[in-house]
Amino acid sequence: MMKHRGLFGVAMVILLSLLLSGCAADFGGKTSPGVNPAATPNSKTVSPPKTVPVATVPVKVYFGTHDAKYIVAEVQQLQNDSQLMKRAMEALAAGPKNSNLVAVVPKATQVRSVVLKEKTAFVDFSSEIAKRGFGGSATEILAVGAIVNTLTEFPGVEQVQILVEGKKVDTLYGHLDVYDAMSRSPAIIKGK
Repeated sequence: MMKHRGLFGVAMVILLSLLLSGCAADFGGKTSPGVNPAATPNSKTVSPPKTVPVATVPVKVYFGTHDAKYIVAEVQQLQNDSQLMKRAMEALAAGPKNSNLVAVVPKATQVRSVVLKEKTAFVDFSSEIAKRGFGGSATEILAVGAIVNTLTEFPGVEQVQILVEGKKVDTLYGHLDVYDAMSRSPAIIKGK
């Protein structure tokens, strides 16, 4: 009889020590407080959703030189989608990343749309692009050259029609006629 009491006492001590150490049994998928479900053998780990990398392509965006004589292409990685030409014009409006180049349009300029019709890209800017006093005749030549040369880098674009708030304008800064669609101007590209 003493022998059974001794075994019973040992079993009770083991049972109590297990309960006090925080071990828990899984009853119907529920866990006891303090038990990490990720640490249990049958638990499923949930991975965070995978992010799909955005495909980018190199695009030549033209900016002016400090001497206001030429434009130079700055290659920028832009998101490759149906709005790629618009993104190129937005990069132009944002200004160059290279400190050796200068912006040729006012920074507040918004690109409303770029639509390709019969080999002509119609680029529609907000009214900020036609801000008087932004630049003289040299800046206007560079601005128009940068817009036209950037867009004619795209396949299928032979001419560019500049619009402001959806309408044709005679000039941007008061010096150069931009009423009709324009072709590429390689003469103002430095090194050409």
